[in-house]
Amino acid sequence: MSDLLDVRTESAGDTPTIVVAAVGEVDLGTVDTLRAELHAAAGRAVPPGPLVADLSDVSFFGSAGLTVLMSAHEECAARDIAFRVVAPSRTVLRPLQLTGLDEVLELTASREEALATASASRS
Repeated sequence: MSDLLDVRTESAGDTPTIVVAAVGEVDLGTVDTLRAELHAAAGRAVPPGPLVADLSDVSFFGSAGLTVLMSAHEECAARDIAFRVVAPSRTVLRPLQLTGLDEVLELTASREEALATASASRS
């Protein structure tokens, strides 16, 4: 774990949903922590998932984070696992919008929305 980034992985109740929550700064110096957690979670995820990257508590989101999200998206797509990104703040949302990744990734405004979408897709 980096001093600037804390990443935790948890299951969402009795569902197949895995949530990877990041707190702090995602930049070139910390991105390997996020990459490793997302990769490990994708390896444990069961189709259809989803795997949720909760970036609600990210205070800085650099370009290295964009690459990690795309990599996780591609890894999940190859395994038929839905990948959702919780991006409620301008800190995370703006870089996604500027690069067009908001059109590629499935974004939600809250963890609750990501989990509700997961429940609805299984019904």
